[in-house]
Amino acid sequence: MRSLLIITVLTLFMVAMDLYAFRGIQNLMSPSFAGSRLFIMIYWGFTALMLILLIRAGTQFQQMRDPARFFGVALIMGIFLLLYLPKLLFNTTQLLSDMTWGVGRLFNRDAGSFRKWFLIPGAIAGILLFISFGWGMIRGKTHVKVFEKSIELSELPKSFDGLKIVQLSDMHLAGFYNNPKYIREVVKKVNQLKPDLILFTGDLVHNFSEEIDPFVHILNELKAPLGKFAILGNHDYGHYYNWESDAEEEANLVRVKTQFRASGFDLLLNEHRTISLNGHSVEVIGVENWGKPPFPQLGDLPEAMSGTNPELVKILLSHDPSHWDLQVREKEDIALTLSGHTHGMQFGIEIGNFKWSPSKWTYRHWAGLYRENGQYLYVNRGIGYTGFPGRVGIRPEITLLTLHTP
Repeated sequence: MRSLLIITVLTLFMVAMDLYAFRGIQNLMSPSFAGSRLFIMIYWGFTALMLILLIRAGTQFQQMRDPARFFGVALIMGIFLLLYLPKLLFNTTQLLSDMTWGVGRLFNRDAGSFRKWFLIPGAIAGILLFISFGWGMIRGKTHVKVFEKSIELSELPKSFDGLKIVQLSDMHLAGFYNNPKYIREVVKKVNQLKPDLILFTGDLVHNFSEEIDPFVHILNELKAPLGKFAILGNHDYGHYYNWESDAEEEANLVRVKTQFRASGFDLLLNEHRTISLNGHSVEVIGVENWGKPPFPQLGDLPEAMSGTNPELVKILLSHDPSHWDLQVREKEDIALTLSGHTHGMQFGIEIGNFKWSPSKWTYRHWAGLYRENGQYLYVNRGIGYTGFPGRVGIRPEITLLTLHTP
């Protein structure tokens, strides 16, 4: 029923967008071109094909258990966005032109020339958006970048001065199930950084434990002398699939945890570990997912911190950065929190120190390093994708954090 509703809404959206965009093209182009039978057949043929693909994707999505089919469904959604976001942008400018034309008609009967003042920039912007999203699907989703930051922690023991931490997050392995080359490249880049500690902040899978199977031996190649630690993210619980029974869902979660460990990670489930070096120690704390509704709130920070040493520097792994604001900052003695989850919405602009993404409308902290009252939060942009099978302006991220004493 839910899939049918989504398909119906998208169909109505498509028809409205296409009708209005077709009208705009007619106003922009010569009548002989816009009215030609060939153009009309191609234009509405693409709409019909997109509708068929959407129906196919919608009917398969909830029944899809084979990770090998994930990319095909995601690709259909990507093509939908590739085609209709530029049309939405073009239609917005067309609406402005119609409003301008309406106002112009009040003062000047010959107001038609105003239309192209809006339609031409709108068409150019739509084409540029189309190219950007196309590039994001073809190359952007694997155009990984190493983000490096140095952090001073006032109580950090001297033995840990210069400690190199690599943070990874949000792999969503189903998206690369048929193309493990990218994950191999990520592992290679991580090892070239020679980290002392590797910390993974959740969402290894999109839903299913089977997604991990081709990658276990690849992830085992990640090397760090002080250990590899991980937590679960909201997707790791498999909540986005209609399971036949609670027992089936629980069995999937149990196997996800097993596969985390088989991949060489020490999985922290509301617990902590002490990392020692040359007689000094720090503590790594890991909580299960805790986010604002509708995301699950399974993290138990008091339980995870039970038995910790109040004199030691603490590093918290918590998938959702909302947790830092609501339960960590100015409430717990935690020097550094590492999160992921947002993906930077896989769309935005990052030029130098300037960064912007629609993600900021949902998350106060959505990418990069934040500091408030001596406590740090780092939000990783993620390695993989969900929803749109690409990235535009927000590159997949390997984080290298170097800790220093003041």
